[in-house]
Amino acid sequence: MCKTYAEVAMDVIREDWEFRKSQHNPTFNQEKIAALMGISRSQLAKTLGENKNPTISFLCGYATAVGRPIEELLHTIGLRAVEEQRMMLNSGQMMPRAKMNPVSI
Repeated sequence: MCKTYAEVAMDVIREDWEFRKSQHNPTFNQEKIAALMGISRSQLAKTLGENKNPTISFLCGYATAVGRPIEELLHTIGLRAVEEQRMMLNSGQMMPRAKMNPVSI
């Protein structure tokens, strides 16, 4: 089954989170990032741990908190979503959209 845009967005956020954690930066933790986002640490942990639909506000807050331009984050999510669809089409698990013929009136 093809992932939704929201699922792809959360995959990208989680991968970004794990990468940043792996850099062993002592100032990178849920409490600090949540504070920069204006949400509670538990709310951030819950969102990172579940397949929830991230709001634009959450994506903007996360990007700002980690110092990543929101345009770059959204671009990465968009590219990943297109790649997901391409993989599904190539595997035969998803039918391409039917071509629409213009209707003459």
